Amino acid sequence: MTRPSLRWVLLWPILATLTLGALALGVYVERSVGRDLIATINEELNRALTAGAAPNGGPARPQPGRPGTDGAVDTDTEVDSDQRQVPVQLLLTPNGEVIEESPAGSADFLSVDLLASLSTTEVGRTMDGDPRYQVRTAMARNGNTALVALSLEQVDNSMASLRRNLIVGGLGLVVVQAAVVWLIAGAVARPVTRMSDVAHRIATGELETDVGPAEGPRETAALATDLSQMLTRLRATIEVQEAAAADATRAKDDMERFIADASHELRTPLTALKGYSDLYQNGMLDDDGVKRAMSRIGSESERLTRLVVDLLKLVRTSEVEESVDLAAITSAVCHDVRAAHPDRDIEINIVDDQLAPPTVSGDPHHLHQAVLNLAANACHHTPASTPVELGVMTDEQSVFVSVIDHGPGVDPATASQLFLPFTRGDESRSRASHDGAGLGLALVHQIAERHQGSVVVTETPGGGATFTIRLPRSVAVTLQ
Repeated sequence: MTRPSLRWVLLWPILATLTLGALALGVYVERSVGRDLIATINEELNRALTAGAAPNGGPARPQPGRPGTDGAVDTDTEVDSDQRQVPVQLLLTPNGEVIEESPAGSADFLSVDLLASLSTTEVGRTMDGDPRYQVRTAMARNGNTALVALSLEQVDNSMASLRRNLIVGGLGLVVVQAAVVWLIAGAVARPVTRMSDVAHRIATGELETDVGPAEGPRETAALATDLSQMLTRLRATIEVQEAAAADATRAKDDMERFIADASHELRTPLTALKGYSDLYQNGMLDDDGVKRAMSRIGSESERLTRLVVDLLKLVRTSEVEESVDLAAITSAVCHDVRAAHPDRDIEINIVDDQLAPPTVSGDPHHLHQAVLNLAANACHHTPASTPVELGVMTDEQSVFVSVIDHGPGVDPATASQLFLPFTRGDESRSRASHDGAGLGLALVHQIAERHQGSVVVTETPGGGATFTIRLPRSVAVTLQ
């Protein structure tokens, strides 16, 4: 079932109300005019009865002038006799016989029975017929009855003309009202229709639809504003949901990758341990073989222990929160790396600024681990003759710790993957070697994030790689 539009819903009741009002007004005007005309006729008849009666009680002779002037013509109001009706004047006996009649033959519209009934009463009434007559009677002094009557033909013609004019005017008024109401209803319905179309497009998935300006009356303007706000919130909610879904998918993929890589890394030392234990159990090792097997078992056990410890570090959070001087942390890391690599050229450069000390809030052990992992990674993946530089600097809001090497650098295609667990910058290295499991940079990234910071890798001018940890300063100052 097709529902009518808002314009039609507004048009019909308003138009019906206006039409009924115009009809009621027309009926009222017609009746009021009719009553006024009859009242005027009655006044004329009363004047004729009062002023036109003969001294002996007979009717006055018809005069072309206004009745009530004792037979004299009022020159001030003299009119054409063809335009003025002459009243019918009769003198009746108590038995209803016509004694006098003026003008002659004018009483034909009255029946004998009606004359008899009118001769004994004083009445004012309308006599039906074609034409109709308005009749007034009065008792004379001698017992006779004076009767005057005027034809209502002109009144009926005037009323018929008035009705035609009222009908034509009423129809014209209804047409004009319908046009005006149609335009007004269209103006009222236009913003509602536009917002309905917008809501329909939104419901069908067109979320980029523009609601448009708030137009129309206060209510429709408020509706447009609310619809626009609702659409904005809906878009934001959908964006959040899509982002959450993407994060969930990415987290699931990362978890699957992490489990697969962890399983692979754990399987390598476990396979070696099982192989040497099987050889020993089957008596397939001599004394030298047993020594070599025990050495390899110890080495793989240490590797397995480091892997498990690193995995635990990835999932554990620190509860330590204290003020940490990153300059002191970096200096300690520099001494540790120099001790581990005495032949390596390792320098440290700390920008000393008393107005902006390199102090952050966090866990000193984790921060030391992060800087140490970067320095050890630089020493491990560059030739022994390549210098390594550790640097500390600050700005108004952050502290930066950099580890700079001049080795082969990092492939830009794999730079974004370096901080994922079990990712190695040099895939040509054998996983059976004693290299790390690819968790060092992942630990650095996680420690930086837990301290509301970040870590990035860039190319060192002249060749090499620069790893930089950025951490927010514990106290923000304005540099002079």
